[in-house]
Amino acid sequence: MINLEATIQRIERLIAENTPASVTYAALEARLALERVCYDRLRQHHDYISHDDLRKWQPAEIVKQLVAEIDAHAADTFTLSISTEPAREGVALTEYDYMPVGTQIGFNPNKIRSLWQALSNLALHLNIPASSDESIHEYGDQSTITSKVQEALSELGRLAEGSMTSTGWGSEVSFDCQCGAINKRRASLLRDGQEVSCINPKCDWSWLAKRTGDGYDFEQLGMPVTCKTCATEAKLPVRPLRKMQFGQIGKWRCHQCGEENQVKLIFGQATE
Repeated sequence: MINLEATIQRIERLIAENTPASVTYAALEARLALERVCYDRLRQHHDYISHDDLRKWQPAEIVKQLVAEIDAHAADTFTLSISTEPAREGVALTEYDYMPVGTQIGFNPNKIRSLWQALSNLALHLNIPASSDESIHEYGDQSTITSKVQEALSELGRLAEGSMTSTGWGSEVSFDCQCGAINKRRASLLRDGQEVSCINPKCDWSWLAKRTGDGYDFEQLGMPVTCKTCATEAKLPVRPLRKMQFGQIGKWRCHQCGEENQVKLIFGQATE
């Protein structure tokens, strides 16, 4: 997990200077620290989600997605403890002595989002003049900015009390991608028909999760193509194809004969 102590001390020094410039810089430091907290939760869970599957880039929205799809406890407070002796048959778990391993400090993503947006609106943007008579100030209102930074500082201080960040727990399902990467997902949060991208940042393949009884199968999502020279059939990953513009031409090389082929995004008439 990240260490927030140095950042907190830096923000406190800037507030103590008590100038319009220093509290504005303090707001920027606080905003960046809130981003770091959220992005650290993402980093801890990146073995379970691809960067390409993130729907929004805003820090709090990423944490919400982690809670919904990867780890229901990603934003919870809890303490992890381990027994001081091995488990024995017939002995209830409550009968053992435990020692704490660490504590994860949780937070409300909505509160983080509110603070993050407020710091930006108050300190990192100037008011647009309403008329030619209105002057443009160099900084925002100092007292208002200071108040919001103090609120963010209180939250950062609380988060700094944590000693660990968990990657979650629960049964997993996994599949091997064509690129060789092993992909894992929490079974309890996976949905039938959910599309997941390979966790390898250099891989373009995505897969469709299909429920089969108590487990899942994963179907590779690809567009079938045929080489114009040797007629060898292949599949192209759909993710980069979806990013093409109308009329754009893409190229792919046949793995059999090495011929360079092309694909083009065009309109077609739908029959259903």
